[in-house]
Amino acid sequence: MKEIQVITGCMFAGKTTELINRLRATNDNYLLIKPAIDNRDSEDVVCTHDGVEEKAIRVRKLSDVFTLLSNIQVVGIDEAQFFAESIIDDLYHLKEKNIQIIIAGLEKDYLNKPFQSMTKIISMSDSVIRLHATCHNCGKDATYSHRKNTNSKQQLLIGAENFYEALCEECFSNIIE
Repeated sequence: MKEIQVITGCMFAGKTTELINRLRATNDNYLLIKPAIDNRDSEDVVCTHDGVEEKAIRVRKLSDVFTLLSNIQVVGIDEAQFFAESIIDDLYHLKEKNIQIIIAGLEKDYLNKPFQSMTKIISMSDSVIRLHATCHNCGKDATYSHRKNTNSKQQLLIGAENFYEALCEECFSNIIE
């Protein structure tokens, strides 16, 4: 059976860049998927904060692409935290089909609370890499995604630099207090 690889970390840590690099490095046919809720880029593209783009399919749930997998050996999933928990069953289905899965997503939200689907994805994965960003305030290694605009208390608020910044533990703790 093929493995499930997870790339996680706070915002601006390079998760999407790492995902695209792993997909491009494979000699296998791959399909990149992003959630329909993620409307930051054009419909059929995943774009990194550095401007690297890769063609993608935008779906509401992972099973929406099952009919497109006849010649696919690797599935890449960006922003996995935005998918409903039904993604877990869909991942088991892909693994049973002997398809390698590479997943990028946030493990925790702006309050440092886990995204339930990502917690389950990490527990079923074969490997996990946790990337770090650079703290927006002090330049140390950042592991926290801080929401600058706290008007919204929803766990999901789609945005980038307009709403979020990466912080180290010390700077995050100072702001939360």
